[in-house]
Amino acid sequence: MRLVSSVLDRPDNASPGRARGPSHVLAGLVAAATLLSFSAPVLAQSDMEKQAQCELSAIRDTRSPLAVQYIRSACNWLVVNGDSLLNASSKGYYVCLVRQLSGAQSNEAAAAIMSACRASNPL
Repeated sequence: MRLVSSVLDRPDNASPGRARGPSHVLAGLVAAATLLSFSAPVLAQSDMEKQAQCELSAIRDTRSPLAVQYIRSACNWLVVNGDSLLNASSKGYYVCLVRQLSGAQSNEAAAAIMSACRASNPL
């Protein structure tokens, strides 16, 4: 009987409510660190893809270099800041730029569109 109780009292057979040994904690930390290290590049790639999709959808028939520049800038802003509650008041302006600058044929038209977006979405 003593042999059975000594085997059951070993830390390897700890009940689920008891603390695990240092090796179990270390293994968990290593697994968590590995997952986190691989998730950052996936997120960055996802942001790059989002920006590329935004630009592709808006730049198609745009001939104005100024409009293209501002579309790219607005897409970047939306990808980086679009979900932030701190920047919610600015989001409408950048959405307006992406939607309305699409198809602009001249820099003069782009400038007028940018002015209208600014007026309708004060920062």
